[in-house]
Amino acid sequence: MTTPPKNGSGWQWCALATFAIVILSMVPQIHFWAVRGSQWNGAFTVVQGDELLYSAYVNALIDNRPRRTDPPAGRDDHPQAPVPESLFSVQFIPPYVIAISAKILRISASTAFILLLGVQGLLASLALCWLFTSLTGDKRFAALSVLVVVCFGALAGGQGLLWLILKPDVRFVGFPFLRRYEPGVPFPLCFVFCTLMWKAFTSSSRRTGITTASFAGITIGMLVFSYFYLWTAMFAWLVSVVLLWLILRWADATRVIRAVIGVGVPLFVALAFYAYLISQVPQTGGKAYVLVFTRGLDPFRLPEIIGAFILGVLLIAVRRGRISSRDPGFIFTASFGLLPFLVFNQQVITGRSIQAFHYEMLITNYVVLIGLVMLVKLLTLTVRPRTAVLIVLLCISWAAVEIGIPSPIRSNNDAKLDQMVPVLRRLNELGYTDGTRQQLRERGETSAVVFSPQFGISRLLPTWAPQGLLIGTGTAYFQPLSEAQLKEWIYLHLYYCGKDEDYLRQLLNDKIDDPFLTYFVRSTFFGPERILLFLGWNSKPPSQPEIEAEVTQFGNFIRSLSRSNVAMRPITYVITAADGNFDFSRIDQWYERGEGERVGDYVL
Repeated sequence: MTTPPKNGSGWQWCALATFAIVILSMVPQIHFWAVRGSQWNGAFTVVQGDELLYSAYVNALIDNRPRRTDPPAGRDDHPQAPVPESLFSVQFIPPYVIAISAKILRISASTAFILLLGVQGLLASLALCWLFTSLTGDKRFAALSVLVVVCFGALAGGQGLLWLILKPDVRFVGFPFLRRYEPGVPFPLCFVFCTLMWKAFTSSSRRTGITTASFAGITIGMLVFSYFYLWTAMFAWLVSVVLLWLILRWADATRVIRAVIGVGVPLFVALAFYAYLISQVPQTGGKAYVLVFTRGLDPFRLPEIIGAFILGVLLIAVRRGRISSRDPGFIFTASFGLLPFLVFNQQVITGRSIQAFHYEMLITNYVVLIGLVMLVKLLTLTVRPRTAVLIVLLCISWAAVEIGIPSPIRSNNDAKLDQMVPVLRRLNELGYTDGTRQQLRERGETSAVVFSPQFGISRLLPTWAPQGLLIGTGTAYFQPLSEAQLKEWIYLHLYYCGKDEDYLRQLLNDKIDDPFLTYFVRSTFFGPERILLFLGWNSKPPSQPEIEAEVTQFGNFIRSLSRSNVAMRPITYVITAADGNFDFSRIDQWYERGEGERVGDYVL
């Protein structure tokens, strides 16, 4: 092991590691800027598809809309038209932090999401530096550890390019934690919480121990209103480290109990309010989040395998006298290795599991890497300067490949969205004069509804403009609409697009070259767990008879379409590509249409 620096020096190493992570974090956006050049219209690079829902919610908050809102549908909470709680409105701390910051800086939601890439990388690196410095007292080792944990996080979660070759259900490449704003914004708080608990357990001062434990309680309380998978993981880790400490260091029981009380009081207050908010989320709203009822074991995920390795090596080292089981470092390292088994198998007790793969990709993978790094420190394995340099080069090279290779593919998709921004900016301007904002304030719902045959418009519009979408892309996450209503919106969208039953049949059989529309329609009709099978337990894809039944319903809808059906969701605006190839005949059957306005590559 390298010699710890003297007199508090060595922060420059943490600064260099942090700088490297920030640059790597910004690579996707930098590449996108290079691709678009002077034609860039202000779009952010979409690291993961869900980010467009998050940016839509942030844009609504920047626009001073209420916490309970449904941006895709153009609805706000109002006494005349209440909108219930959703996981977006319950997990309100990150979006409000972003929205308030954006209003202070006078920037758009899109610009805020650009800055978030670097800010999230910065804060995560600093939090990890503080954790490792507190655990080891060695800032050079901490800097090296930050690179290892951040750069290999995807690999440890069964994600990234290597695993993409081996299995089809890889969802993240690069740095998974950078997904904006969940988990990216609250992610550093996990390591702040771990550091504060370390100080609470190891402080010789009673006052310091209680104070740091109280701050830890506030920190995990903030996580409660930030991201479900982070706060539940940290709660499970807290339980494991408390139990291990009491078992292995019973003499410290009084100190541990004080720390538990210190962290428990603010946590209890947060959980009480959280429980109330969750009780206001309609049960039907849970369908979008795939809650599964099961008591089955889930013992073979990659973080669990790494955790088992950590625990096994620790036990062997204790038996051989290399490590003392009473060493605080041993207890924390063991708790990091134990965490995956707790979060992936809690359903044995609770009987409920909700998309557990998020733990695998977004938190336990990083925690077990912390455990691996701490294992090296506990075993006092030598890391010579030349070896350290090789590790740094390996980390940065691995991350650069993980991030760099997908960038051209991502930028091609982002460029299509960026071309839509000018017409959406124009739509946002019209929101001040067409009554949209006034209607949202006065009655909680706008009559201005937008249709576009380009599904990308429906995905991106709420990030830039307040009008509602005919197809309501993502609205199921904000309010519990009936399955029949959601399907009718899709039927109307396909009808105005000029599509027939055969098109829907191909769409539901995944034979249409539009992956985002395909997933949206199929998941709405059959449930996301039957399209992405890893979301549930023993999920089965839709059968051909089920698909034919949906096709028949669509055909019946078209044949029986009446003015009352059209009036249920009347459209105000149509956005089409400027090439003029769109067939307006079905729209013209029901509406009077103006000449339109050319804005960039589109006509409004």
